[in-house]
Amino acid sequence: MAKSYDVIIVGAGMVGSLSAILLANSSLRVALIDKHNGDYTLSTPPAYDARVSAISSQSKALLQAANVWNNLPEGRVETYDNIVVWDGLGSGYIDFNAGFAAMPELGDLVENAVLSQQLMTQIQTHSSIDLYLDNGLASYELSESGATAELLSGERIESQVLVAADGAASKLRSENGFSTVEWDYGHTAIAATIEIDQTHNHTAWQSFGEEGVLAFLPLPEVDNRHFVSIVWCVPPEEAKSLTTLSDEAFCQRLHYAINKRFEVLSITRSRQAIPLRQRHAKEYVQSGIALIGDAAHTIHPLAGQGANLGFADVQALVEVLSKAHKRGESLGNSRVLRRYQRVRMLDNISMAAGMEGFKRLFTTQQPLLVQLRNTGMKAFNCQLSLKKKMIARAAGVRKVRTSPLTSA
Repeated sequence: MAKSYDVIIVGAGMVGSLSAILLANSSLRVALIDKHNGDYTLSTPPAYDARVSAISSQSKALLQAANVWNNLPEGRVETYDNIVVWDGLGSGYIDFNAGFAAMPELGDLVENAVLSQQLMTQIQTHSSIDLYLDNGLASYELSESGATAELLSGERIESQVLVAADGAASKLRSENGFSTVEWDYGHTAIAATIEIDQTHNHTAWQSFGEEGVLAFLPLPEVDNRHFVSIVWCVPPEEAKSLTTLSDEAFCQRLHYAINKRFEVLSITRSRQAIPLRQRHAKEYVQSGIALIGDAAHTIHPLAGQGANLGFADVQALVEVLSKAHKRGESLGNSRVLRRYQRVRMLDNISMAAGMEGFKRLFTTQQPLLVQLRNTGMKAFNCQLSLKKKMIARAAGVRKVRTSPLTSA
């Protein structure tokens, strides 16, 4: 006999795990399935994890509602209140400071492994969530009335709806024929943690130049030593060259790439190379199934909004499903699930389009366009009202509807 749930979630990454907690807080029974064993072994600072996420105020509020944020380990979160974007091919720059918008901060930076571990810790204490780790779907069927599945372990489960949170290479998306619009960005992102010779002053930097697109994200300081996470986006062939360099040679290239603004002392975490691809599902839902997070959309990491878009999906889906559950509606009904799609699709498309335009503008090296770009950056930097709007957008400053996301 199949064990019955309200929701089955496939994928216990940050998006899937947060969904499970907030749905359970809304009095829904949840099955969370993942091929991973749920063990996140954390490195010891200053060897911070190479993968770091920028968390907006809206995302932070969701993590607080899930009782996750306030339980993160001390010394593993860094607040940033300033972003400086400069053109490596000219003198143009834009300075985004939280003070411009009368905000205490722009956001927080936290290692993905740290956040994932605390999400899993919270899940394991929740009586309304059953974990199926080191597991997966052997087979399943979907309909308006819900989902039935047999796990690789042989167990049978059923629910009103199946949520695909299984990442950018989503098997559930492809198996169910969701059409996508996608293309390669022609970039590979190299992620690493480095030590620099001076304080970062709670500032994130982003540079565009001959050496590619380069982001420096501040990390907590340890014993008066200064650390940042880098995301260096370059063409694939250049990425192969950079990943084969010795640590010393890599630091020298990095020092040049940032126009010698500070000295790169060492690499404290091994380099990771991540191919970048834009992808957006034409539909997020079908009868009995909904896509969220990277399973529905991926964008260039230029503005660090990937995790925040996924968490915004979580908020919308939880609100739609919890309200439908209270009204006695079938959660897998396509009419119910399309409410979630309507809330999220336009926002995700607009962000993807904005990042594509941003990439094309700032990766060109044509002299005339570079000159126009620098002139435009200098002019924009003087427009306080426009900067306020962009700061609010990037920080996720909007009313966060906490009900029904608060703990039961």
